[in-house]
Amino acid sequence: MASMSKSLFAVLMALCFLSSGCIGNQKVDIFYGEDISPSMPAEDFTLVDEDGNEFNFYDYEGDVVVVAFLFTRCPDVCPVVSANLAYLAQLLGDLYRTEVQILTVTVDPWTDNSSVLNNYSNARGLDWPHLTGELEVIEPVWRNFEVGLTTYDSDLDGDGVADGFDTCANTKDNETVDNEGCSDSQKEPSQVQTMHHPLSYWVDHTTGTIIVDREMNQRVWWADTAWNVEHVLEDIKLLLDE
Repeated sequence: MASMSKSLFAVLMALCFLSSGCIGNQKVDIFYGEDISPSMPAEDFTLVDEDGNEFNFYDYEGDVVVVAFLFTRCPDVCPVVSANLAYLAQLLGDLYRTEVQILTVTVDPWTDNSSVLNNYSNARGLDWPHLTGELEVIEPVWRNFEVGLTTYDSDLDGDGVADGFDTCANTKDNETVDNEGCSDSQKEPSQVQTMHHPLSYWVDHTTGTIIVDREMNQRVWWADTAWNVEHVLEDIKLLLDE
């Protein structure tokens, strides 16, 4: 009987040590997104929204906050993230704007002033704050949320359009190009040329969407290309239930 009790005890201890409750330094994994463990404080900041008004982050203290980083000239990932956030707001229903908030912060304050952000959000029907600010004010926000940011101005074919935007390589010298670096001779007949002043730099940013809990701690990280809106919603609900 004693031998059997010892065997049962050994099995229970093995199960215990395989669980997170018995190993103090084991990484927590309770969310669908990547758990930020240990959690990181989200520091307060004051930026400017798309209407030119001051926005104070800690006004949202007590709510769960979804924070995304984008820039309006981004041609691929950022519009998808914005669409995902809009769908999330729809799924949240009455929780949106009462217990759950959404906001986005630009990583291109050189271009994304309030007017540009206003046009971006209105064109997509986005009703949450889109924030910008002077570089010295917005840089600490990027650092706090661990946004990796690089700007560059390479222009291999010398047409005045940064390579990140340039969809038409090897433009001939002295040809007039549009904002995508394409001249008339490089366009398909059906394409309509829209002339803009070519921008001279491109922004690469490495980040995700971060979910902040009611006590203003960064708790969950979602890669911008790995979004599952229903799973993001479940992560938010877990934080609301804490």
